[in-house]
Amino acid sequence: MKAFPLPLRLTIPITLLLVGCVAGGFSLYRQVSISHERAEDYLTQRAKQTATATAQLLEYVYRRAEVKEEKSEGASLLISRLTGDDNLKLITLCDEFDRVQNSNRYELRNRLLQDTPLADTASVVAQVRQQRAGKVALNRDRTSITAVYPVLLPPKPGQLRSDNIGVLLINYDLAQLEQRAIVDAQQQSVQLIGVLVLLCILIGLLFDQIVTRRARQLVLGSNRLAQGELTTRVKLQGSDELAQISGAFDRMAGQIQHNTEALQFSEIQLKHQAEQLETTLRELNQMQAQLIQTEKMSGLGQMVAGIAHEINNPVGFIHGNLNHVRQYAGDLLNLVELYQHHVSDPPTVIRAKIEEIDLEFLTEDFSKVLQSMEIGTQRIREIVLSLRNFSRLDEAEYKQADVHEGIDSTLLILQHRLKSKKDNGHTIELIKEYGELPKIECYPGQLNQVFMNLLTNAIDALEDAILNTEQPASPQITIRTTRLDTEWIRISITDNGSGIPESVKAKLFDPFFTTKSIGKGTGLGLSISYQIVNERHQGKLYCNSTLGQGTEFVIEVPVRHGAVRSKQTIAVHS
Repeated sequence: MKAFPLPLRLTIPITLLLVGCVAGGFSLYRQVSISHERAEDYLTQRAKQTATATAQLLEYVYRRAEVKEEKSEGASLLISRLTGDDNLKLITLCDEFDRVQNSNRYELRNRLLQDTPLADTASVVAQVRQQRAGKVALNRDRTSITAVYPVLLPPKPGQLRSDNIGVLLINYDLAQLEQRAIVDAQQQSVQLIGVLVLLCILIGLLFDQIVTRRARQLVLGSNRLAQGELTTRVKLQGSDELAQISGAFDRMAGQIQHNTEALQFSEIQLKHQAEQLETTLRELNQMQAQLIQTEKMSGLGQMVAGIAHEINNPVGFIHGNLNHVRQYAGDLLNLVELYQHHVSDPPTVIRAKIEEIDLEFLTEDFSKVLQSMEIGTQRIREIVLSLRNFSRLDEAEYKQADVHEGIDSTLLILQHRLKSKKDNGHTIELIKEYGELPKIECYPGQLNQVFMNLLTNAIDALEDAILNTEQPASPQITIRTTRLDTEWIRISITDNGSGIPESVKAKLFDPFFTTKSIGKGTGLGLSISYQIVNERHQGKLYCNSTLGQGTEFVIEVPVRHGAVRSKQTIAVHS
């Protein structure tokens, strides 16, 4: 069922008004019908009375008058007296041949009845003449009433008694009476409708005061509740149905408020739990990655330490005996020289052996060989020391360390990747711009791991740029160290590769995120480096990169553990 489009305070009064209008219209129709029937009854009775009296008077005049002219004048006088009657339209007296003898309209005299406006009463006239009884008939359109009564006409000359029956026709106009009845009915209907309109207005005002305003309070309360104002209450007074609905609404609003508050509290708890779970999961992922990398670096460190230890012993033995070899060789060469000086003509076998071994060249080159061996063993000892410094297995706690020493140890291990390769023919130029740095409190092994990851990424970026022909002819890696203030230092590692897009920069330090092909990277290096710098050392690791110009990774760490960075330094270098 379609809802009514008007407000409730207008719906009922308008409905009552429409009902009143319909009732008024029906009353008007009924009143007109009743007035019409009354007018017909009134004119019918009046026509009967007038026709009966007139017919009797005419017969009396015809009987008493002695002269024909007197009879005619008497009949004309009677008809003329009726002319002033209200609603009287036409009076006609016809003879036995239906010819008009007398009429209030002079032009109809001596005409046949069928030639007059009363021609449609011919059948009624015949019945009246035959039955000798009066009748009252309505015309076809019910606009007039005609009384038809028989009249005994005077005898004609030579007759003693008259048998001639004439007919008196009196026609009344019903339309005027009906119009007056309609006007009266309209006036009554208008009065009725006015009373109904006034009654509807009073009912509407009363309904608005008792029902509509209270219902409107319920609607406003419902809208406020729907908009989220859960403290809304209506609280209508009384014991009627609206008050009961108001009480039910208030209870419902209270229950909704209680449920909503409980739901919000549960949502906050769930959100807090979800955040805790997310944090725990992230920490577990980071811990897993850290454990994987730590285990890998631990195994690598143990292996490097073992290899360094195994190499160090024989190299130390060789390096330590080189001085004795040099001394023994010098003594032997001095003996040979002394022998040559005192024996000018050695035997043929000895001269042949001297020529075979080229004694002069051997004497000259033997010292160089010993010097080269000494340099080689020293180089091996330095490499072993660098491997030990990088692994730092014996330095698991915070201690003071030289940052430059850690960087140089890392570079020594990566030296083979900086040299020219057959596939690209480019040598990566290494530029070191070291500032004066104090020893810092740190985890040396973990910090070396960060240097290793950043330098490896820089070398990989340059090699990829060389292979993709996006790199200039002189690839470079620049390492700068700066002291920001008394408590903070900065290490920056910059390459002149192809740079990093902004979309990739936002994910650089996410665990397991990598742009390298499968088998070349795990996506853990930068993530673990970020944790080591930011969480383990309370420092800061970030990246600056411009496409086509290169990438810079910046490490900022405190000199002492827990040192606070000055606001001025943060403003200048952040």
